[in-house]
Amino acid sequence: MARIANLNLPSSNSHRPQPPSTSVRPPPPPAATATPTPASIQSTIAAARARIEAQLKSQGIQPAPPSHPTELHPMLRGDYKPKHSTQRATLPVSSIKANQQKPKLKITHETPSLTDPTQNPYFDPSLTRRTHGPQTRRRHKQFHFAEPGQYVEQAERKRAEARMEQLKQEIAERAELARLEDEVLDASAIQFVEPPQVEWWDAPFLSEASYGSDAKLEGPDSLCTIYIQHPVPIEPPLAIRSQGVAPAQLILTHKERKKIRRQRRLEQQRERREKVMLGLLPPEPPKLKMSNFMQIMANESVPDPTKLEAEVRRQMQARQTKHEADNKARKLTKEQRHEKIEAKTKADEEACLMRAVFRINKLEHPQHWHKVTVNARQMHLTGTAISCPTGFSLVVVEGSAKNVKAYKKLMLRRIDWTMSQNDQGSVTNDFTSNECHLIWQGEIDKRKFRQFKQHTSASETQAKKWLMRAKSDELWQLAKQYDPNDSITALDPFA
Repeated sequence: MARIANLNLPSSNSHRPQPPSTSVRPPPPPAATATPTPASIQSTIAAARARIEAQLKSQGIQPAPPSHPTELHPMLRGDYKPKHSTQRATLPVSSIKANQQKPKLKITHETPSLTDPTQNPYFDPSLTRRTHGPQTRRRHKQFHFAEPGQYVEQAERKRAEARMEQLKQEIAERAELARLEDEVLDASAIQFVEPPQVEWWDAPFLSEASYGSDAKLEGPDSLCTIYIQHPVPIEPPLAIRSQGVAPAQLILTHKERKKIRRQRRLEQQRERREKVMLGLLPPEPPKLKMSNFMQIMANESVPDPTKLEAEVRRQMQARQTKHEADNKARKLTKEQRHEKIEAKTKADEEACLMRAVFRINKLEHPQHWHKVTVNARQMHLTGTAISCPTGFSLVVVEGSAKNVKAYKKLMLRRIDWTMSQNDQGSVTNDFTSNECHLIWQGEIDKRKFRQFKQHTSASETQAKKWLMRAKSDELWQLAKQYDPNDSITALDPFA
């Protein structure tokens, strides 16, 4: 109660502050409401004060006199106005003309609309999401993992659709074709073209555009000349050349063979590794070498390094021995190699059987005889070699295309036909003008000779009789008429 007495609340409105006197008319008072007025608040406070003083006097306590007047709180006075009030506070206006502030001139104009394309040429309707409303932060996309087989199913579905479209198109084409075949064409709709008076291939040889005119066989404007036109030979297509023979095997390059071998070995290693993981095969022991056995045995105690080194060398020798044994087991025997070569030669002969005819000026040197005969027999070629001292010599070979090509290289490149020879140390044969020429080559149906034989004829008649046994006597006449200086009859041996 003593604290309440020390508040020294005023008993009248004498201590209420007076508003400053200004020349501005104060705002009108607010309208009457149900809220308490300042007079009722002051009367309530005075009644409470009197009641408190009476209680203090009854208890023998003298209330203390007010020391300082206390001002009422603005909310108790009733003139409190909150900050969010719509009424603006009235500012004092100076009565001196020099201190009066000039009112600022406000220019009011309409703000152009930012979303109207006619007023804002830079407005893009497609960006309305960014220009209108609050800017939302872009969310980061999460990972969406595809299920196994999702894209495979899509591809299969597209392939099925493509097959279905193709089937529909084929059915439509067949239906259209059947409809056209069912239609009966009118005979009047078929127009027969009349033949021309002169065919285009005959027109250059006629003086006029009719077959009754004279032919132009002479003169500067005639196509008939003294020259002979040799047409350029054109190779027939593969289907005509093969005639049922299987195509040649595809030949791979060295890099392609290495790549295929590497892929095959990797696949074998992968299969073996999977079998070891599944427990189907025992795991391979580590491959110890002198360069890696210390790394492999690093986690194990080695009481005797010398013994370990000896074990490593023993394993290395065992691997080397096994490798050589495997190679020896795969190696073909002499008979197997001959059988393999004969089978391959027979297959080549069935594909293509060739014949080549050579004309040699002199075939008298023993080394020449040996090379011509032995190489022909080693290459499985049949034919004959005829030597005629009075004329020239003739060599005929028959066999597969591969072996004939190799024999041509021997006869035209490898053998030195100008090699000299001394007979009994006194007579020297002159081979400086000795030459070998290929006069004919081509495919044949079957062999005319059973084996390769040598023959020496004293005259051309004996040589023809020897060839007549194989029904090839025309080859001697062909060789006799051959002229190596004639560019027309000269052949390209390796064409």
